[in-house]
Amino acid sequence: MTKWIDWGVMAWIEGRYLDDESVLVFFKGTRLAAMTEGLVAQHRPPLAHGNDAEPGGWGAIVHHLHDPERNDFDPIDHRKLCPQGAELMVFIPNPCLAKAHGPKAYHYKDGRISSCIDYEDPDQVGEYWPNEMAPLITAAGLGNEHEHEYEDHDERLTRLICDHLGLPALHREAFTVTAS
Repeated sequence: MTKWIDWGVMAWIEGRYLDDESVLVFFKGTRLAAMTEGLVAQHRPPLAHGNDAEPGGWGAIVHHLHDPERNDFDPIDHRKLCPQGAELMVFIPNPCLAKAHGPKAYHYKDGRISSCIDYEDPDQVGEYWPNEMAPLITAAGLGNEHEHEYEDHDERLTRLICDHLGLPALHREAFTVTAS
């Protein structure tokens, strides 16, 4: 269900490991066309996408984390993709391959960020680091100081987030690869 967190989304879709700094965005309350248009406007055209979201359901789209051709290594502003009434769950499995940082995830609702989840310290909360999911993570025992050292930690944390938000399981055959 959430094996894509281990190696990156495009690597999981294509069935082989790549230097994969892709981002998986689940979206609800907005359309695939609007997501595509917003990503293109921020110079991160989609790499792949699932079906458009049914009313009240979740869709999924994949884009590059960076745009090296434009020398653009800044993150995009996902708030611009999340209008009033929309919700996004953004997963970055490999935020920095060179430094081997753990995954990060961000939950947005109505254009605002509600949770920033660093897989290396998943229940961290701060003034500039909101995390409404921190109590859920702590209650599941996944915020423990040494918990991230367990081999299946990333998978279990991803599953917890997906289950909590009702995100659909991803299936390779349901994705259309639009670029490589």
